[in-house]
Amino acid sequence: MPNRPELMLRLTHTLATMPAQDPLPLRMCAAFVQIVDAKGGSITLGYASSERILICATDDASARYEDAQDFLREGPSLDAFRVGHVVASLSVEDQHHRWPGLTSSVRRPWRTVRAIPIHPDSTVMGVLTVHDGPEMSDDDGELSFLADAIGAAIVGDLPAHDDESRLWSERDRVSQATGMVIAQLGIDPADALALLRAHAFAHETSLVEVSRSVLERKLDFSRSDRGGTP
Repeated sequence: MPNRPELMLRLTHTLATMPAQDPLPLRMCAAFVQIVDAKGGSITLGYASSERILICATDDASARYEDAQDFLREGPSLDAFRVGHVVASLSVEDQHHRWPGLTSSVRRPWRTVRAIPIHPDSTVMGVLTVHDGPEMSDDDGELSFLADAIGAAIVGDLPAHDDESRLWSERDRVSQATGMVIAQLGIDPADALALLRAHAFAHETSLVEVSRSVLERKLDFSRSDRGGTP
């Protein structure tokens, strides 16, 4: 599995190749699937029985798998949310043992499945689940890092601020930086902002600080030798 700077580089450039008409969560999920060389994946958010929702799936099989977990109330996505760490199964036999109802209900059980909690802060907000990938036995820490970065990209925003003039100044800085990333990569505004959020998370800094680095030309997402690293 690539190291974290390399993962962010691959996320940046993989996202730039995704169809612009697709929703941002789907593009992020598809980028993750491509990076780990899996066959398909999904992202679910909210895990109370009345709140859990499938926000995207890269293929019909992944969508049906999540629907089956909702109906049967068992499966790797639900387990990953409950325990707060990666849940993996690397054989059909193991899946039959752990989730017998789920595995029996799907037409073709997956060879491997990995459910990765998304928690860019201390709270698990959802789960990114992928299946049938040759790199599925790789470092869970790197997979969790990338899933958390994607979570921050999807739901992140500027924090509330008591100083209204400062808040608008910060938002203006982020808007300008977003425009520069659009020009650098030829992507749409939602993707550009998502990448700024993901890199802020990855480098343990704020969206405003990343935006400042872009505006000061210390950070250029188009430079593959640096991969958007400040």
